[in-house]
Amino acid sequence: MERMRVGILHRDEQLQLMLAQVAHEIRNPLGGLELFSAAAAEAQDPADRDKYIRKVREEINALNSIIRDFLTFARPLRPEGELHDVREPVREAVELVEMEMTNSGGELNLELPSYPLMARADSEHVKRATLNLVRNAAQAGQEVWVRCEPFRGEVVLFVRDNGPGGPQEMKDRIFEPFVTDKEQGAGLGLAIVKRVVEANGGRVELSTGDGTSGVGTEFRVYFRGGEDFPPEGDDR
Repeated sequence: MERMRVGILHRDEQLQLMLAQVAHEIRNPLGGLELFSAAAAEAQDPADRDKYIRKVREEINALNSIIRDFLTFARPLRPEGELHDVREPVREAVELVEMEMTNSGGELNLELPSYPLMARADSEHVKRATLNLVRNAAQAGQEVWVRCEPFRGEVVLFVRDNGPGGPQEMKDRIFEPFVTDKEQGAGLGLAIVKRVVEANGGRVELSTGDGTSGVGTEFRVYFRGGEDFPPEGDDR
């Protein structure tokens, strides 16, 4: 009974923290929406009006992203762990970020084998985890590398950036909810990655520089593989 009581109290504390964080994170884009929509309504120059409307759309996208992250983190996960080729959801996730990086002067490199990479993981969950990792990497560095390969009966997804890395204290807590060193975002992206991957029977590993050496960060995600993998390096 005592364990149950402590569990309920902890859940209530997490819920209160989440609600407070939702209110805090939503307030920023809402303020931007109010500011830019008023500026667009008063603008006489069509070019200025278009600029403010683009800003409104950016704030709407930020708001949608925050809400999506909170819903993903809060709702129960029921993965469909059927065997499927993970190359497609990985490719789809990369394509969503590639244009954003190109427009900002960055570079996104994708390396996938020519043979299927069969894993027992929900396709949408693979895409979600990849998308969060790639976006996180794109915010950290100007160049990002994404690749997948089989290894000892598992499918491994590597996402690496050329950013500065991070301090040890951040590395120890990086998968905790609401922990972030970025000015924007709720700090749920990597917490969602860990939760989604583990729900599919996988795991996430992190390797990063110390924040001063110029060595970037690499995430490695391991998904349960199929039984008929080609040998490592056999690009058939």
